[in-house]
Amino acid sequence: MANVTLKNLTKTYAGQITAVDNLSLAIADGEFLVLVGPSGCGKSTALKMIAGLEPITAGEVLIADEVVNEYASRDRDIAMVFQSYALYPHMSVFDNIAFSLQIARVPKAEITRRVAEVARILQLEDYLRRKPGNLSGGQRQRVAMGRAIIRQPSVFLMDEPLSNLDAKLRVQMRSEIAQIQRRVKVTTIYVTHDQVEAMTMGDRVALMKDGVLQQVDTPDNIYNRPANTFVASFIGSPSMNLYRASLERDESNCTLVLGGNRLAIPASIFVDRAELAAKIGDEVIVGLRPEDLEDATLVPGHPADQRLKATVILNESLGSDHMVHFPIDAPLAKVSDQDSLDEIVVAEGAKGVCIGRFGARSLVKAGQPIEVAVACDRLHFFDAATGLAI
Repeated sequence: MANVTLKNLTKTYAGQITAVDNLSLAIADGEFLVLVGPSGCGKSTALKMIAGLEPITAGEVLIADEVVNEYASRDRDIAMVFQSYALYPHMSVFDNIAFSLQIARVPKAEITRRVAEVARILQLEDYLRRKPGNLSGGQRQRVAMGRAIIRQPSVFLMDEPLSNLDAKLRVQMRSEIAQIQRRVKVTTIYVTHDQVEAMTMGDRVALMKDGVLQQVDTPDNIYNRPANTFVASFIGSPSMNLYRASLERDESNCTLVLGGNRLAIPASIFVDRAELAAKIGDEVIVGLRPEDLEDATLVPGHPADQRLKATVILNESLGSDHMVHFPIDAPLAKVSDQDSLDEIVVAEGAKGVCIGRFGARSLVKAGQPIEVAVACDRLHFFDAATGLAI
């Protein structure tokens, strides 16, 4: 096992297209780090540079504190799991898993022992004589992982390994991969565009956009304290509602002016965000997560000055909860020039629809006027000019 360090890692293609821009990361020995971001953000390119499959324009890759820029991929003591499984269709599961050991002329008894151990970890004991064509997608992915595990590498690199699976199988496999990684305790760098995978699997999450690292932190911190509006909009499903607003203060209270709405801001907000006090009287970007908005009839006693009045335009019932769409007469904040699966880009200053995640007991219907209870102690604030968190 080994730590991995990236120092100012950069990749520039012909035509001065920068795919990865000055990426610096330190991945601890045994850590599971997830690189996430929209398509084209540079995450797979970064992984290929770590693997030695892509030439490095500038910067360094260190594995176990040793610079490996000039090492061939086979000499970096890494194992890679691909999106396409890359199994040999004419070989049995046993031979697919054992292939690297057979090439290295490891004694047959040792190969048999190690394949049996890996098959036990991956629950493949009953499939060792089958060919890949007779396996399900999830079983094939486990075989691909077995081929990586058996080499006992210092580092696992995984490039969107679950993207070919259906939704139900992806949920099962991401749990299995996380458990396997914790069992074998090998440093793992996992690339995905799926923020749910990132949040549920990684010890830490590194979010990229346009080749630039936006934030690296634990899943809880990256969700609760996003570094900027891009992180805030990318992490969370549905994504955070972002609006331009302003802060006002009278003798004793602070108020958020959100279009035609006014919300009382609790003093605790200023304790956690000391810099926010300097923004009173100025424009800010405020973020409201859907799960911090609730049907006020389900929150008896919620303060009247921490509610929004609106009219429902759509209620998407999911059984466990409701995604309720309603307009807020306030300008939306533009957060990116690049579309992603989890982000809708809007014109600066446009008015838009807010989404709240209401509880299963909510009975609201389209066309109905409602009051929305806002968890004002959980509001997020960003600088109106830079988009950086306050």
